[in-house]
Amino acid sequence: MRGRLTVWRDFRDVAVAALLALGALTWLVVVPLMFVRGALTADGMGLGPGNPAAASGTFEWASWLGAGIPVLGVVVSAVTRRWRWTWFYGTCVVVVAVVAAVRWAQTRPHPPPPPEPTHCVERSGGDSDCP
Repeated sequence: MRGRLTVWRDFRDVAVAALLALGALTWLVVVPLMFVRGALTADGMGLGPGNPAAASGTFEWASWLGAGIPVLGVVVSAVTRRWRWTWFYGTCVVVVAVVAAVRWAQTRPHPPPPPEPTHCVERSGGDSDCP
């Protein structure tokens, strides 16, 4: 019975290490390639007019994977006490948060400019040449 427990523990350790490495590889290689593919599709790849509607699905998947993989990686690595992986995925979460905050700041609607006066406004110390 003791041998089965050791084999299961070894299998779990190998499976968790492979899952964390696969997640890192996906986050570092596949997600950026998905963003590049979406940008090229939206722009038309130099072969004609682009199709932003076709690229939106790619951007959506890349965004979900880009945010979800680091969060899942932090949870799995912290639960299994793999502290180096926890630091790696924690850093990835911080990068995702910064990128999301910058993107949100760029896309949020800005307040409208203050309205111009619609009537003659006299200023002190100057001429009162209102039309």
